[in-house]
Amino acid sequence: MINIYWTRSNLGHNDLKGMQLHPRSMISALRFAEPMPLLKHIDYQNLLGPMVSRCPAVIDDLKNIFVIKSPIDINIKIDHERSNIQVDNQTPDLVKAFLGASQGKWGIHQLGFGYLFFTEQSMMTYQLPAYLDDNDFTRNTMSISAGFDVGSWFRTMGKPAIIFKPSATKINIKEGDALAYVKFATKEKVTLIEFDDEELKRMQERSPELLCGTLKDQNAGNVLSLEKCYQYFNRYKMKRRVMKLIKRNII
Repeated sequence: MINIYWTRSNLGHNDLKGMQLHPRSMISALRFAEPMPLLKHIDYQNLLGPMVSRCPAVIDDLKNIFVIKSPIDINIKIDHERSNIQVDNQTPDLVKAFLGASQGKWGIHQLGFGYLFFTEQSMMTYQLPAYLDDNDFTRNTMSISAGFDVGSWFRTMGKPAIIFKPSATKINIKEGDALAYVKFATKEKVTLIEFDDEELKRMQERSPELLCGTLKDQNAGNVLSLEKCYQYFNRYKMKRRVMKLIKRNII
């Protein structure tokens, strides 16, 4: 069995920095559900049928996948010609808090919330589209997959980066709709253990999340490789620092 420690991402000082959101427009942490095992989230036996649902290769692949769900209802209208987005019955700031700012000419949005996962051993973890869920979000967006070692890096995960499909004009997201999957690449059983994020918030610019999130190559044209990120992480003895913080704050 492998323990994976998790908390809700420290909104405010990192991903939404500089967006000048009013505190009342932030989405309360009370709305963010604990990541749910995929095999409990879906009726996989009915969905996959009697043959596939008994295939060990399929079930082993699914058993350590967890579902990230929408914390709110939100109805989005998209005007592709004008590159314009409207949202019914929500303030502009809350829309920014949920969708994030549009990035680049492709109009990529990275949702403005997420989760932090960490473990004491090396563990490749992947953020995936919610490919077994059928809802307005999964039907009308293209999600960008990504992955890193959550034993060697401390960054937000479970916050999809999406592109609206050209055919999408309306997306009605319901609270509890699956937005993304998080997959832990191990054959062992995974146990999620929650820790509180208050100490992370108090650390501000010394937060491990922010230190990792702001590590960039000084040459704007270069991308810092994950291997190089892991080297910096190890050199700073970050794993020891993060684990001490987590163990002080286990719920």
